[in-house]
Amino acid sequence: MKKDLLGLRKIAKNKKASPLIEEGILIGLALFAFVLLVSIVTDILGFTQDIFQDVSEKLQGLNP
Repeated sequence: MKKDLLGLRKIAKNKKASPLIEEGILIGLALFAFVLLVSIVTDILGFTQDIFQDVSEKLQGLNP
């Protein structure tokens, strides 16, 4: 049991793996933010396309 705890302490104090873990977390957050941004932009473009289609249909209905 004591050997297991010492092994965990060595892993926790390992300074070589820390930057890799931090970079992995940052890349994951950046990817999540990018997907969220693309989703928002896609929704906005779809909404504006619907508005333009409605206006176009109403304008075509006014022509005799």
